[in-house]
Amino acid sequence: MAKILLRSARDPFEVIEAGDPRAWGIGFYGTNVGNLLFADSTHRLLSVPGTEIVANRFVHERRAFTADEVAATNDEYDHFVVPLANALRPEFTRPLTRLTAFIEQLTIPTTIVGIGAQLSLDDLDTAPDDELAALHRRFMNSVLERSSKVGVRGEITAAYLRRLGYGDEHVEIIGCPSIYLNGPDLTVRDERSTPIADEDPIAVSMSPLTAPWFETYVDAFADRHPRMTYVGQTHHDFAMLQWGRHRQPEMGIDRDHRLYAEDRTRMFLDAGSWMRFLATQRFAFGTRIHGNVAAVLAGTPAMVVAHDSRVLELCDYHGLPYTMLDSITLETTVDELFQAADFTSFHNRLADGWKRLTAFLDDAGLANVAQPGQTSAAYDAELAALEPAAPVATLRGSGDDAIRRIEDRIHALKIASEHADTAAKRRERELEKKLTASAKSQAKRIAALEATTRKQQTRIERQAGRLDRQRALIDELRADLARHQERAGLRGFVRRVRRRLRRSAG
Repeated sequence: MAKILLRSARDPFEVIEAGDPRAWGIGFYGTNVGNLLFADSTHRLLSVPGTEIVANRFVHERRAFTADEVAATNDEYDHFVVPLANALRPEFTRPLTRLTAFIEQLTIPTTIVGIGAQLSLDDLDTAPDDELAALHRRFMNSVLERSSKVGVRGEITAAYLRRLGYGDEHVEIIGCPSIYLNGPDLTVRDERSTPIADEDPIAVSMSPLTAPWFETYVDAFADRHPRMTYVGQTHHDFAMLQWGRHRQPEMGIDRDHRLYAEDRTRMFLDAGSWMRFLATQRFAFGTRIHGNVAAVLAGTPAMVVAHDSRVLELCDYHGLPYTMLDSITLETTVDELFQAADFTSFHNRLADGWKRLTAFLDDAGLANVAQPGQTSAAYDAELAALEPAAPVATLRGSGDDAIRRIEDRIHALKIASEHADTAAKRRERELEKKLTASAKSQAKRIAALEATTRKQQTRIERQAGRLDRQRALIDELRADLARHQERAGLRGFVRRVRRRLRRSAG
């Protein structure tokens, strides 16, 4: 049985509802639920008979790891597989440093799937600063010592790595595995013959850095389309929806925004519920690449609003329809975006992209669903048996529904409080046990030290007695020596007197 350690925030079969404390704060999805798509897709790609996959829950980049953890990884696992997003960026320096340090100590093969650089569109040819470049070279070198190539998202990332000294012999462009969450047979609906109506359900996504675009243009779209829903993806969105927490830095929506106040904001905590909702939408658009990919996976046409290199290169590689952020004006309509969403190129590239991705996995020595006789049937059956987590909704609404939402939040807080109290009492008992055990251990150690001290004191006292006796003996010997010297001196004097007398008598 091959055993793979997978960089993933959580196991795809772990359904966690919004009321579960594990979903709070940074959450079990990192900071962005888009992480679930490419991690789950990689999990499914490798979920073949004879392979066990274990999610590492980002532990190797969230905190310092121990030598024992490294040793256990080398002993227990056959491969470390690392799906990544826009990891080559300044904001990811700390986790990438920890991840690199972990990889450097591994003795098992390590494969990177879909890493990308994040650059502004004005800085595509700019060399990174020395410190960041040094980290990225260190990361690349650590991986290339354990695999033949690094899988990157697109040409922009490949060009960036070429500037760091890594050519085609080191890098393979494979896109993002999220596109293949359901395999290569994917069809996006083409309903452009019927224009978008005002009442059609529409989903919109937004990246934090594009908040001004959202506040200016999406507000205008919201006026015309009363069923337009903002679909959040970050832990900030979660905090706003679940607890009514107010505006976060760089976010374009808060609880005073009309899309919140009108109960037109949602967030999803697993890929299944996310895609299920997007399948009910006529169209999706926005600056979130995985917000649009989730729609595409559900068969819903989407238009990506490109604003940086990570978005642009994935659209170029996979043939996803996109428009540049600065091309949208107050006169732009949702239907214009919808009509421009041509998926011909996307459909034409699916088969080749699938072959390239799975060939990369083949070369890495990873069994996968594209190989003859392999299947992900067990994975698919287990996932299908689950009930996806409910969407996270606002605290607004109407009538009994609004009251129920507030009741649910209160119940979640109560459960969390009880859980925290129970955990605190458990930690208190554990600490008390540790302290009691430590006190007993210290008492034994003190008693042992006291016994040792008494023995040493007795030994010292005996040695001191011997020293006193030796000093007395030395004093006696010195006195005897002085007497002998005195006697020897007197005899010499008598002899000298006798010699003089004899000479005088003669």
